Amino acid sequence: MSDPPYKIVQDVFKTPHAPISVTSCPLASLSRDNLEDLLRTVNGGIIGVAPAYGSNYVLISPSLSKVAFQMDVLATSLYHDLGLRVCSAVDLLSFSTASRQSFQAIIDSMGGIDVLEKANVAELFRGDEDLENTSTKQVALQAWAACRAATLDHMAQCVQLIPRIDTNSFLETRLAVFAKLVRDMKCLSALKPTSVNNEIVEDYSIKNNELTVVCARFKTRIMSQDLRTIKIDVLYGGNQQSDYCRSTHVDGRTVRLTLDKPLHLPSGSTVSLTTIGKEALTNAEKERVDITLRALQRTSFIADNPFFKAIWLPQEVSIWTTDIPFSRPVPIWFSRQLNASQNQAVEAIVSNDRINIIHGPPGTGKTTVIAAAVSSITRSAWDTSVWLVAQSNVAVKNIAEKLAAVDFLAFKLIVSKGEHEHLYDKINPNLIRSDCLEQDVVAAERQFLGSQVILCTLSMLSNARIFLITRIVPLQIVIVDEASQVQVGDFLPMISLFPTSLRKLVFIGDDNQLAPYGQGDIPKLQSVFEMEHLRKNAIFLDTQCIMPTRLGTFIGNNVYDSRLKSVHPNRFRCCRFLDVRRGRESKSGSSWANEGEVWAAIAEAKKCDNQGRSFRIITPYDAQRARLEDALQRARIPWEDRVFCVDSFQGNEADYIIISIVRTDKIGFLNEKRRVNVMLTRCKKGMTICTNRAFVQGPAKQTLVGLLANDVGPEAWEVV
Repeated sequence: MSDPPYKIVQDVFKTPHAPISVTSCPLASLSRDNLEDLLRTVNGGIIGVAPAYGSNYVLISPSLSKVAFQMDVLATSLYHDLGLRVCSAVDLLSFSTASRQSFQAIIDSMGGIDVLEKANVAELFRGDEDLENTSTKQVALQAWAACRAATLDHMAQCVQLIPRIDTNSFLETRLAVFAKLVRDMKCLSALKPTSVNNEIVEDYSIKNNELTVVCARFKTRIMSQDLRTIKIDVLYGGNQQSDYCRSTHVDGRTVRLTLDKPLHLPSGSTVSLTTIGKEALTNAEKERVDITLRALQRTSFIADNPFFKAIWLPQEVSIWTTDIPFSRPVPIWFSRQLNASQNQAVEAIVSNDRINIIHGPPGTGKTTVIAAAVSSITRSAWDTSVWLVAQSNVAVKNIAEKLAAVDFLAFKLIVSKGEHEHLYDKINPNLIRSDCLEQDVVAAERQFLGSQVILCTLSMLSNARIFLITRIVPLQIVIVDEASQVQVGDFLPMISLFPTSLRKLVFIGDDNQLAPYGQGDIPKLQSVFEMEHLRKNAIFLDTQCIMPTRLGTFIGNNVYDSRLKSVHPNRFRCCRFLDVRRGRESKSGSSWANEGEVWAAIAEAKKCDNQGRSFRIITPYDAQRARLEDALQRARIPWEDRVFCVDSFQGNEADYIIISIVRTDKIGFLNEKRRVNVMLTRCKKGMTICTNRAFVQGPAKQTLVGLLANDVGPEAWEVV
């Protein structure tokens, strides 16, 4: 049933307008009479559209221009959700030269600030990411505003110059790919938190209404050029004082905040910071949005790129326009012996295959394979550049340290300012900060000293300062580590930005470890490992040498279908379970903690420290991570870079691993087999798991942790 018609009064344009009639009609009840009523109201051949879907009859009529803010999203959503196509569709935001995600772009596309009520426009488009909770009135007014803007005298001619979107002219296979790319991007953006607690160290200062703090964690840092509001809370004696401000200066992890009013910091007070609002799109995310928009407007032809076809359109023939990677065989050279599967993987990397997938379970030597391939390529006298990229800084650092460990130092590592500087101590001579990249060709050539091998994160490839460097060291062979963590759409900017140089892509990862961010919330979000036409030719690294044999055998049998072999001097029991009977799970904000397990884990850490053992503590929950870190400090045990959440520790190992499971009632995290696999596969000598025996052998008995407890037997348990 349709809702009764009603009228709304617009307040976004300064010029008054008669009340606007609104008729709401569910798609299932839409009739030709409804559409005829709509078409009788059309003036000037333009229809304003907002995220409320119409009918095929209106959408493909070439005589009617359909205008909308973010028409790329609307046009692809119509096809993705309803199988409908649209022609003569105008994306109004394309009129603006400002970033599409900015408020300025909305102002420009509505005719400029002189004709608008700025505050009311801001309110109309507030929370536009959350379409599910957008009111019918808001949708109707956005659609009307789009139509009104397109018919303003000073806008009409400009709107005619914007390239049209005509999804009716796309092949179904191509349109389906673009629709999914756009939908995945919108869903990932919607998952971004609306506020972030910025963890800071206690050594903060205030002077002349300026508060200076140091961010404790890279993940929750305050970023430069971030225009979001920061809330400051001062707690003392049960009282709370709050203020709001924005960052005025960011230097790495040090941030200066300018306050509107004096802030009193009594003795014994604590300061906490919260950034309010969603994080803006990164350069890579903006580039991805622009690529799909231009493809829909047919101002670029990314779908004809052979790498695009090989990844997203395997049914089409790829015509390669770049040279083959190697015109003659590359002999394998490496200072250490490779096992058979590693050797097979290196041979694939130095072959003329355009795309390789290498599946590497924990401890199978993925970084060894990368180091061997790079050594072989650079010693082969080929003038071929290799870029080694990964989603995370930690993965890039691991590759760099592996190269240094085998005495390969002819590489440069590009990092962002403030990006885990302490992680790179061993390889500082090879490090170049992105803000220090030379922008003069001669100076840049001196800076890179003929390096053939460059390391950086995937997002760094969209940094504007990198483009001059890619003229000196072009992207020819790109090896992606931890590729199973990368949502496949994140490769779109790289493929689009470097079409004339890119010769080969190698994806290395493990889809039994961490998934791309958001996969649990977004149906069919994929990495290259979930794309069957790519996965079917994957090379499997079948021998792990990091975990003690008994643990490696358990993981091989229960995660890798008994395909994984273990070679390790420790063939005996390496896993202990501590039955922390006094520990209970407790909710902590949106996370979980367990105070009993904190003290059990700290006691184990103290033993390791006293015995000179290298240890790390892993937990699934950030609240527990913070408590464990604080407890280590209070116990005067080395605490920096000792406590990690599971997601930040993939790719790392330690001799001894201490795990705090946290949960004692609900299974929670333990249901996520991929993440649990990461948690259990980090030790080189031994592992201690702090948990509750009744819980592990009861509700959690069918989880990977429960199966491990059953495998090691009752003698592995101790009561604490």
